[in-house]
Amino acid sequence: MLDIALAILASALIAYNNSVIVAGPMVSIGVRRIFARLASGFSIALGALIMGSAMRSSIACGSEAAIEAYISVILPTLLSTYFSIPFSASIGLIGASIGEGLSKGALDPLWLAQVSLLWLLSGVFLILVSLSLYITLRRILSLLQGQIWILGFSRIITTAISILSGILLGANTLGFLSSLECHRLLLPIALGGLAAAIPSPALLEGVFRWFSVRHLSITSIGLSIVLAISIATYLGLPLSHTYALVFSLIGYSIASGISMFSRRSILRLARTWIYSLAVGIGVTFILAMIT
Repeated sequence: MLDIALAILASALIAYNNSVIVAGPMVSIGVRRIFARLASGFSIALGALIMGSAMRSSIACGSEAAIEAYISVILPTLLSTYFSIPFSASIGLIGASIGEGLSKGALDPLWLAQVSLLWLLSGVFLILVSLSLYITLRRILSLLQGQIWILGFSRIITTAISILSGILLGANTLGFLSSLECHRLLLPIALGGLAAAIPSPALLEGVFRWFSVRHLSITSIGLSIVLAISIATYLGLPLSHTYALVFSLIGYSIASGISMFSRRSILRLARTWIYSLAVGIGVTFILAMIT
């Protein structure tokens, strides 16, 4: 019963914390907040349920390894949620897998190399795709200048992309969480994803609202994220939505000439990711050694 309770709690916190990436774009274009929240919760839960089993773990799955991983992500996710900061659970879970593998002497170097290469290539891919899509959409808008119908069409596209992003968030992040226990608890973990439907503070909504007045830029960013996470999920490897969002924003900044990040903010974000990885490795390693 303990593993089920921890699995649901970890899943719920992850879904609730990251739901802004799904709900934010919809709210920013005028979709009612209650619909955006419900769409987030159900899309994340559905994605975990129907595609979560595609994710694979780097370690021999089992209850002991899973419980340690749950604990390693619950506290930082809880703190991040309290301070309204999106937390990259994928990084924490990768750290937990590394910590478990090191403690048991069973770390899979091939899996680690695949994940590292995926994250490296994804960063480049996201920048290039976001940049290219923004330039293309800007040209389309210039040709359709003054035609109001394009705004309604863009709202439909943005809503569809957001829901698809939620499905992929459930499939990739919650699916990876489920893989630590051989997907035995996939159903409760998927149900935990419904927590994304709970009303929450705005978090990054202000960022998305800022984008919504800049034509279809939010569409280029959303499409970039969906493409990258789709590839990662197909490969069965974890990729963070917040990581994908940041590199998509970098591509947008390059294309538009509008700087989104200062050097200080980039360093702060990188430090947060390093801390997340270190917490995942450290907590899991210590718990594994104790038990």
